[in-house]
Amino acid sequence: MSAPSKHHYIPVFYLRQWTTNGFLCEMRRVQDKVVVHSKAPDGTGWKKDLYKVEGVAPEFTQHFERAFMHMVDTGAAQAMRSITGGNIDLPVRERDAWIRFLLSLLFRNPEAVAEIQGQVLTLHRESRQRLRENYDELRHPDFPATLEEFDARTDPNAGAIAASNFLQQLMNLEGIANRLVRMRWGRLELWGSRHTLLTSDRPVCLPMRFKKGSIAFLLPISPRIAFTAAEDDSALEALARGDHTEMAFQINRQVVSQARQYVWALDDRALAFVRKHICSLPDRQILSDHARQLSLRRARGGA
Repeated sequence: MSAPSKHHYIPVFYLRQWTTNGFLCEMRRVQDKVVVHSKAPDGTGWKKDLYKVEGVAPEFTQHFERAFMHMVDTGAAQAMRSITGGNIDLPVRERDAWIRFLLSLLFRNPEAVAEIQGQVLTLHRESRQRLRENYDELRHPDFPATLEEFDARTDPNAGAIAASNFLQQLMNLEGIANRLVRMRWGRLELWGSRHTLLTSDRPVCLPMRFKKGSIAFLLPISPRIAFTAAEDDSALEALARGDHTEMAFQINRQVVSQARQYVWALDDRALAFVRKHICSLPDRQILSDHARQLSLRRARGGA
């Protein structure tokens, strides 16, 4: 089996909802310009070897993509078929797969992956340096007697492996997952809108604020339908009475403003809108400065 080096951070099954005759409109930010191309879903929203683990045996370099991400997207594809078909009351397996997919969208893009990998590698390097300088004091009873023996038994790629494992843990965050389970799920259908919904490389609206209120979680899942999750039914009921065109405009503005590089659509009619709004919001912060400094201080042995 060939190694899957083409890693889709926005998966093909999801982008396929915006296709016409097998192609969708890709609006891509290149420096200060937005260029337009017609693309097949397999030809966009990916980066080569994004989740590759360097330095391990060849059969394990693509394990994250081949095993974990494949599992995430396969389960989510079935769940999204159910949701777009009108079934929100998903069986447990589909529900769990959908939650995992929603969480993955927060962390699987190239910028987040690079930030997470960089931080974990830094912490690993600092903690190893502290251990090297204080081996006798910090040595666990199960560790070898000398630093040389410890180094000989330690995988030199342990930092890269730890980064991959941590990324997987983030996509299974129990706290957020449990909160999503308790929320009221719904479908926002905007068949009366003059605008179709767009999607992007930051498609999750967390939260999504409308003029008459807000909901905790929103994801466009087709040009006319968005998945929603709210704390109670009242928010979803308010949306059902809202103006379709106005709501589609607000969703599109959020989805495009938080995009970094890509926006996808049925066609290029929203090109001027995309050029005006793309990347106009700061990217979602993955690691706060406080958390970054605190973890670094602990890796170095501080309180």
